[in-house]
Amino acid sequence: MIPFFKIFSSFFMYKSALKIKKNAKIAICGLLFAFVGCSFQQSAPRKLVETSTEATTIEQATSVEFINLSASNGGQKPSISNLMSVAYPKVEKLSLRGFNLEADDFKLIGHLSQTLMYIDLANCGLQKTPSALAEANGVNTLYLSDNQIAVLDESIYSLNNLTYLNLDRNVIIKLPDGVSGLKALKWLRLNNNKLSTLPTDMAELKNIKKLYLNKNEFTQVPEVIKQMTSLEELSLGGNKISEFPEWLCEMPNLRRIDLFGNPIKEIPDKIVDMPQLTTLVMDNCLLSNERKLEINKKLADKRIKFIF
Repeated sequence: MIPFFKIFSSFFMYKSALKIKKNAKIAICGLLFAFVGCSFQQSAPRKLVETSTEATTIEQATSVEFINLSASNGGQKPSISNLMSVAYPKVEKLSLRGFNLEADDFKLIGHLSQTLMYIDLANCGLQKTPSALAEANGVNTLYLSDNQIAVLDESIYSLNNLTYLNLDRNVIIKLPDGVSGLKALKWLRLNNNKLSTLPTDMAELKNIKKLYLNKNEFTQVPEVIKQMTSLEELSLGGNKISEFPEWLCEMPNLRRIDLFGNPIKEIPDKIVDMPQLTTLVMDNCLLSNERKLEINKKLADKRIKFIF
């Protein structure tokens, strides 16, 4: 018979071993969590130092990186003259979204022009693009959506660092020549305007990847797009386009084509040979049901999503 003290000793050693094993697991999990946490922290975007009111001291102003004076932020229209009485040497981002701005208010852009990279003038009652924007030639992101802009001031084309331009929901009838000056442009939004043509010098926008022209007055896919060989996404939904041009199937980098809500009755068979295409949106067009099913099967075989 095994003595009682040996049984007790064995049991105690077993419990101790379990406890050590459990603690080891906790320690390992803790290390993994710390590692993952550090990884997330390293990849997180830098948060800008923000102000929603005028800085009252030089010390406050020198730390500000984002002046957020949008109407959605609450309060009355800011005093532009007060803002201009202090230097803001680190400001990268300016939002005046939602305020009806006057001519003198745009002097603030010139005041901050040396460091600005992001400007939001959406829903500001603008009827044309302010010429003061030309002073902020370091800007890479510009929101001018939800205004009443009918005319683009050509000075906007001097923004040769601009990569994102949003002009959605305006009343633009024509883009003036000179758009080729936006050499760095990658993303152009012109949804809900009154465009029916594009200027020929848009062919020189060799870096553009996303072009949104939904709900305009186009009756055909502008042929200048053929020369935008870097284009990855093209949206021309809600226009009056009746033909899907064959040359569109030869665009080497197009991943997504949106032509919803157009009176298009046919799609070229070459659509299945597009090397990069992943999504084709053609709902509310005039394709016959039989043709839709035929195209859908061919595209499915190529793992291309067809929305019809």
